[in-house]
Amino acid sequence: MSNENSSIHDFDFNLICEYFASIDRQGPGSPEVTLKALSFVDNLTEHSRIADIGCGTGGQTMVLAQYAPGEITGIDLFLHFVDLFNANAAALKLQQRVKGIVGSMENLPFQDEELDLIWSEGAIYNIGFERGVNEWRRFLKTGGYLAVTEASWFTTNALKRSTLSGRTHIPKSIPLR
Repeated sequence: MSNENSSIHDFDFNLICEYFASIDRQGPGSPEVTLKALSFVDNLTEHSRIADIGCGTGGQTMVLAQYAPGEITGIDLFLHFVDLFNANAAALKLQQRVKGIVGSMENLPFQDEELDLIWSEGAIYNIGFERGVNEWRRFLKTGGYLAVTEASWFTTNALKRSTLSGRTHIPKSIPLR
């Protein structure tokens, strides 16, 4: 970027989507990591409601759908990702219980206490970890699960400066209830 005041938000999002649409996952992780995290979740049934927030093209969502019962709604901001998500669900014959919709993680289409599981691999940073946890937990049923991944640094200095946002990030624990 030649202009020192430019930011990631000045980029053409179509270019970003085109690049990231060509890979299975738009964030860190693997099917094995998804399954490991899923192993900590119990009591899901065919009636369970699951949301994958920031689902991208659905790499992790399709793994979830193959190993967890219930209806899954993937939400992503980018139409191209959602189109690929729904094509991936159809290719795996999961379209009866897995659907992608265009939407913002800042304005989710769920009712309070509607979801049994909220999943978000490598996406919650878009609105901030603390904000995401605080805003999304109202959508969980009592006993529901929130499974998110967030960038982590292993260092003796817990205070980090984000080069993308210029914001300071101080890791801390946030209770769900």
